[in-house]
Amino acid sequence: MRGGLAVTLLDRVDIGSEKQTSYGNAGLLAASSIIPLSSPGLVKNLPFYLFSKNSPLFLKYSYFPKLLPWLIPFLKNSQKHNFTNIIKNLHQLTYDTVEQHIALTKNTKASKFINKGKISMIFRDQSEILKSKSDFEIRKKYGFNFKNLSDYEFSSEYNFLSNNYNSAVEFYDHGWISSPQKYLEALKKEFISLGGMFKKAEVTSISNNEVILKDNYIISADKILICSGVWSKKLLKNIKHKVNIEAERGFHIVLKKVSFLPPNPLMIIDKKIAITPMEDTLRFAGIVDFSGVDAPANKSRYDYIRSLIKNIMPSLSWKEEDLWMGQRPSTSDSLPVLGKSKSLENVYFAFGGQHVGLTIGPKLGKLISDLILNKKTNFNLDPYLQSRFNN
Repeated sequence: MRGGLAVTLLDRVDIGSEKQTSYGNAGLLAASSIIPLSSPGLVKNLPFYLFSKNSPLFLKYSYFPKLLPWLIPFLKNSQKHNFTNIIKNLHQLTYDTVEQHIALTKNTKASKFINKGKISMIFRDQSEILKSKSDFEIRKKYGFNFKNLSDYEFSSEYNFLSNNYNSAVEFYDHGWISSPQKYLEALKKEFISLGGMFKKAEVTSISNNEVILKDNYIISADKILICSGVWSKKLLKNIKHKVNIEAERGFHIVLKKVSFLPPNPLMIIDKKIAITPMEDTLRFAGIVDFSGVDAPANKSRYDYIRSLIKNIMPSLSWKEEDLWMGQRPSTSDSLPVLGKSKSLENVYFAFGGQHVGLTIGPKLGKLISDLILNKKTNFNLDPYLQSRFNN
């Protein structure tokens, strides 16, 4: 719209609804989140992830056969050459996330929800940090600013943590959103004020110039952008386009009326969980659950997070909780699908942000907008094209 186009946004739920994946994320603008889950050590650690009661990964075993077509290429991408390329291509999308969000929200009411500051990676001890040495070397190579705290610095800043955790690496020049829901709602208001239209409706199929809704109503369009997260797969199938994408279901518990709020987000590395202060609440978000996109939330996942809260911050108390489960859209190579259809000249794609959807969202929007408007860009879209799944 800022480019002069008339835009209609279609979604089956309201913007900011708890049914949207963006509602329940950890809220992090994680510039340095360039290390994919499919890292070289993944295959070796699979028995722990699959069978340990302390694993942050949950799998519905009856779903495993359906997961294999995604899982096998995902594991193949842990090979060093693939891993290195994925890091390079993720970095192009994440590194300036804070600046991208600030530019998107300039002169809007959404800007007040952006917090700039550090994100702290919390470890059990220095030996655990040493195990991640190669990851830190990669981040140093890409220019990220971080510091491994001394014992004194850690005890001074993180005395609210349990004795299970004794070391931290702080990443600077990062950020977080203080309320993802209010942030999305404010962006929607800005969209409407600029002349955009929002229609609450479910899309069942598309063609080169038409969008067909569930009630069989047809909307004509000059350009069509599919950005429906994991549900994009169904729409692509209808137009005979392949994509290998899976729902990595994530869970959160938001604690209300808490006795303490840390000053900045924490990432508890061994438990793969993020703790983010959001307005006057504290959000614990994490877990990877492979159960299929339509399976109901499993109560045991919330019990797992509750056990972590006491393990990490034993003195913390709270009065109320909000529970949530959502679907991270993760491709088998951990890269989003971004660009133009090779066979339908008016159809474009922007989805598949896995664990960094909020982080890369504004940049994906800017890149796809420039593409639709035929603006020249120095950004190479080849690694993100849908056609990479055609082979």
